[in-house]
Amino acid sequence: MKNLGLAAIAIAAMLWAVAAIVASELFAAGVQPFELAMARTVVAAIGLSLLYQFGPTSLRSPPAKPLSHRWFEWRLVLLGFALAFVTVSYYVAIDRLAVAVALVIQYTAPALVVALTALQMRQWPAPTTIAAVIAAIVGVVLVSGVLSSQLALNRLGLIAAGLSALFFASYTVLSESVVHTYGAIGVMFRAFIVSSLFWIGFQTAQGMPTAVFAPANLPGILFVGIGGTLIPFSLLCWGIQQVQASQASIAATLEPVIAAALAWLWLGQTLDLAQIIGGILILLAVVSLQRRSMNEEKQG
Repeated sequence: MKNLGLAAIAIAAMLWAVAAIVASELFAAGVQPFELAMARTVVAAIGLSLLYQFGPTSLRSPPAKPLSHRWFEWRLVLLGFALAFVTVSYYVAIDRLAVAVALVIQYTAPALVVALTALQMRQWPAPTTIAAVIAAIVGVVLVSGVLSSQLALNRLGLIAAGLSALFFASYTVLSESVVHTYGAIGVMFRAFIVSSLFWIGFQTAQGMPTAVFAPANLPGILFVGIGGTLIPFSLLCWGIQQVQASQASIAATLEPVIAAALAWLWLGQTLDLAQIIGGILILLAVVSLQRRSMNEEKQG
């Protein structure tokens, strides 16, 4: 099951990468980042509500443990806010910084997750996990192209990028803490309800998001909400249920590799040698985790 968990997270990373390209096209069409953050959250919440109410019972809670008698708890509220803020902080970061810099800072999250997990468990992570974290972060730096660019840094952008990494790590760790009680769909359903209420309240104060409802933008909005939010976040949460949060966060660093490859194929953007090496490092990090999972399953 651990290999399936890593595979689910890899698929989630691929969907996030595709959704990032779709989102950039929506921004060019006049959709504002805050409007898209609200729309994707509401679409995902509606879809998860339908799954939770009418889907199989196995989707609502893990079969090994019955659903908690508490329908809701404070960790789910924190998870909902983490989901709300991780996207918008990243959008602010890429508005103020080069995308490469924002991406590098956000994907320091695996190191944060490993550190938080080590503190919770009061023991050092396995050497293979530490090596995978280092390889993944170096790989993200190379894939982003940050070392080959002349970059102007903005203080607000740097703060937003740092917050995006913190929220990325937070929802990974929080998901792990509740997924064994509520199940992947149960966790995401509750968290996205919290996130949706926040964004609806925020957008109500800003006025009607007319660009979101433009017929030409609706297919992209629906894809970002379903294919770029509902499905990948649920896959991530289910994957965390199978593997540790630290391993899940490292596997998620496949996103910039896939995004770079899609930009090459879809947008005609070229990849230099450093980016290719960075992609190989990230792939090696994920493969090392997969091999470790296979060995653990054999020993178990």
